[in-house]
This record gives sequence, structure tokens and C-alpha cells, in this order.
Amino acid sequence: MTPPRMRDSSRSWVPILFATLWLVMGLVVASQAADQVTEFHGSVLTVDVAAKKLAVKKDSGGTRFTFVTSDKTVYEGVKTFGDLKKDDHVAVTFVVTGSQYLAHKVVKK
Repeated sequence: MTPPRMRDSSRSWVPILFATLWLVMGLVVASQAADQVTEFHGSVLTVDVAAKKLAVKKDSGGTRFTFVTSDKTVYEGVKTFGDLKKDDHVAVTFVVTGSQYLAHKVVKK
């Protein structure tokens, strides 16, 4: 009677490696999609200087976004965030971070 043949364990890691690579690639693609930059045009509804938030309503419809700003947000057409006023027409370049719309750039038209 011959002993049972032992499985070659040197190749058992290959399927795990491929599965891990596919998972990592999927996470990278999802991360890039989440960081996609979008531009929104509209009129300022409110400016909350204390909370660094800006509510903007699309001129052509009822769509409204509240954007969060940071120290990295760039402004054109105004010197500071506090210079923005209700009814100013703006273009906001932003990314979605979690459940927030993070403004990268605010341009007063």
C-alpha cells in the first residue's frame, strides 16, 4: 500500500494572492471615484462663517448643496470666505467626502 500523495503547498498561495490583488484594485477604483472633483454653479443662499459652510442653490432648478470649506479652500473674486454674500453667483469645485461636500475652490462670478 502506498501512502497518499501530499498536496503541493507551494502553489496554494496563488489564488489568495489574486483575490487580494482584485480587492485592492477595487478599493483604489472606489477611492478614486469618491475623490472625483465636480463643479456646481448657483446662487448663494446662506453663508455661515462660524461653521465655514456655504449653501448654494442651482440657478436652473431646486437643487441645493451645503458645502463645507476648509483652510485649503481657494477663493477667486473675493478675498475671504466672509466676503461671500447672499445672492452672489458662484461656481464651487468640490469633492464628496463621506456625507459632506468639501469645497476645494469657490469662484464668485
